[in-house]
Amino acid sequence: MSQQSEDGKVLADIIKNVHRRLRQELKESGDSESSWINHCRNEARLKEYAKSMHQLATEHWERLRESNPDTSRINWTWSFLSNYFLGNGCEIQRKKSKLNIDWPKLMFKDSKISVLDVGSCYNPFKEFEELDVLPVDLCPALESVYQCDFLTVPVGEKTFLEDQSVLSLASSSFHCVVFSFLLEYFPSCSQRWTCCEKAQQLLMEEGVLVIITPDSKAAHSNSKVMRSWREALAAIGLNRIKYEKLLHAHCMAFRKTSIDPPTSEDRQLLASKMYIPQDFHSQSDSEQEENDHIKYTEEELVEGFTYLPMLND
Repeated sequence: MSQQSEDGKVLADIIKNVHRRLRQELKESGDSESSWINHCRNEARLKEYAKSMHQLATEHWERLRESNPDTSRINWTWSFLSNYFLGNGCEIQRKKSKLNIDWPKLMFKDSKISVLDVGSCYNPFKEFEELDVLPVDLCPALESVYQCDFLTVPVGEKTFLEDQSVLSLASSSFHCVVFSFLLEYFPSCSQRWTCCEKAQQLLMEEGVLVIITPDSKAAHSNSKVMRSWREALAAIGLNRIKYEKLLHAHCMAFRKTSIDPPTSEDRQLLASKMYIPQDFHSQSDSEQEENDHIKYTEEELVEGFTYLPMLND
């Protein structure tokens, strides 16, 4: 195994162990809020995670993106956004709705698409001049990314930024919210649901939520999970308008439309639909030790996507 692949395995273990610890801490406490607070206070762990993710993205995923652009989550997102907002994608969705109404004109500041990139790490969308990106992360890898705990940040009338931190985010102010490799980070359904509800509040009418989640299996292998997410998000007016299975990820886009909010009872049921298979895993000590010594093939380490907590991990 090459030195680069050896380095990749070290990064892989760091990332997977953080996710594993989060799930274990939630299981032990039974309280998603307290386990998340404790996680956010562990500055050393957060910084190590951010550094590892940054290295993987810039040293491994970019190599794959250059050699095989069709596998790139960044390329996929940009292609969708450019078609939807700058092409005829939005108009096509309006016609599909068959609503006999006068649709308002989409408004752009300085002719740019406003994007909130949650869990941005290093702001990978900065290369696209047509995008006005606000990159946020719990623990940014670069100073150009704003610190923000998306689970707890308030939604208000204006977006307030101070000293590279986000104090609040303005409702109905973004054309797009991006959750790229974000939702599987959280150890509970309720936290994933909170993120999606908040995204719905932040999007302007006809805005889109882009969700990308890692999975190297065939598209049908986790179809029940994807269908469950689709049903939950449709209940808050986020209708899926595009789905594509890339080699290592599910890529989805959800369009915001007006809808009556669900009741509190319905919200609890809907939150439970935002599950991932790991939520039901129970590892013994021996299984834990075995997983901590996963062997990666040379090809897998070059591709880099085994580093993430897949839906089948």
